[in-house]
Parts: sequence; C-alpha cells; structure tokens
Amino acid sequence: MQGLARMTAALAQFGASDDKEANLRAISSFAAQAAQNGASMLLLPEFSMFYAKTNRHSLIKTAAEPLDGSFVAALGALARRYGLWIAAGLYEASDGLPYNTIAVLDSTGSLRAFHRKTRLYDAFGYRESDECRAGEQPFTPLDTPLGRLGIITCFELRFPTLAAAQRAAGAEVLFVPAGWMEGENKRLHWRTLLCARAIENGLTVLGCSQYAPGLFIGHSAAFAPDGTTLGAKGAGDGLLTISPERKTMPCNSI
Repeated sequence: MQGLARMTAALAQFGASDDKEANLRAISSFAAQAAQNGASMLLLPEFSMFYAKTNRHSLIKTAAEPLDGSFVAALGALARRYGLWIAAGLYEASDGLPYNTIAVLDSTGSLRAFHRKTRLYDAFGYRESDECRAGEQPFTPLDTPLGRLGIITCFELRFPTLAAAQRAAGAEVLFVPAGWMEGENKRLHWRTLLCARAIENGLTVLGCSQYAPGLFIGHSAAFAPDGTTLGAKGAGDGLLTISPERKTMPCNSI
C-alpha cells in the first residue's frame, strides 16, 4: 500500500501580471493566509512570477531568471517566514529561450526540486514553443508534507502517459499548475482531465490555474483517487484550502 496524502494544501488562484513585485505581493498575501489556515504547502499556478499579455516574446526572455535569482530567493524568504513548502511557476533563464519551470521549496527556503515543462502548448492556435524551450526530463516525485508529490504542468495534463509515469515513479499526490486558457469547452476539459488523471492512477490530483478574465479560466480544483471532488473554486482570485487525507491505491489494483 502506498502512503497517505498528509496535511493540508493551499492552492492560490490569481492572475499574474508583468509586474514581478506586484505578483510577489500577491504571493506573500496568499502565504500569510495559507499559514493562518494551517496549510503545510502553498501551491501556485504556472507563470506565477510573470505573465505579459502583449509583446510576450521579447518580455519573457528579459523577465526570465535563473533558479538562484531574486524570485526564487523571495519565495524562500516567504517559506521560512511562514513555515510553508511552496511550489510556483516562473520563466527560467537559459542560454536560449527560457524554460517554463515550476520550483519547489521546502519550509527552510531551500530549493528542493524543479520541473521544466516538457510538452509545450502548441495547440488551439497557440505556439508556446516560439517563446519557451521544452524540458527534457520528467519530474522526479519528491517527499513533501502532502506525501510524495509529482508534477505535470498545464498542457501536459492532456497526455495520460505523463501522469501515469509520475504514479509509476512513486507519486501519491499529483500537482498540476496551469494557466488554463479560455475557449470553447475548456472549463469542461480542465475539470474532466483532472478527475480522469486521479481515477486512472489512484492519485489525489491538485489543479491550480491562473484566473484572468478573457484569458485564464481559474476553476482550480482537487480530486481524490476515487474521483470525489475535495474542493473547487470558480472564477476570481482566492485560496482553496484542502486536506487530501485519503489512501492511494496500490499499483496492482489499478
């Protein structure tokens, strides 16, 4: 039998802008609220550091930072201040196009792991590969207060084998940070795919999307391994706090 998804997770739904300091102020407010609510881990969406609605190609490369840069350092300070693990999205600088990266920090503020998105959003008329480079390796699940955490990012949710690989590598809880774009039936796609990944892998799935009217849908949600909804938000900014304390299914029972 695999372990338990332990403790309490706080999913922060908001719309990041091209003002990094404003985004950090929002994240700081969420961290304070998460700690007040008794959470052990704060989960933030894809692009939490920076998102530009116009002139994206040039601005993203300028905004990108290394993993030892000021944004991750600020997350570390918040992690230490509030005693939280934190996971958040950023554009990671490289020698070419930046990576779309999720950084995971522990409650001492140390960077414990990161996931560089491997399947870029080249779909529905959009080409993320024009502005980011793809990561080459799947995330290695990591022991956290929530249990052994796996990560896939946004568009990767549409590839069942990627979630299955996280489960096979030992993940008990799957985190899906996203900037899930508006569009026909996109809200249905998001909720259905999150629930499907939970059921087919026997995992708790935590989906955290940005919210920006006319751009990102919000509707962050969490699902138990049996498909039960553990918590959900609609539109708007806010914190979704859940306690996903459910046993995961043994691999040979799936």
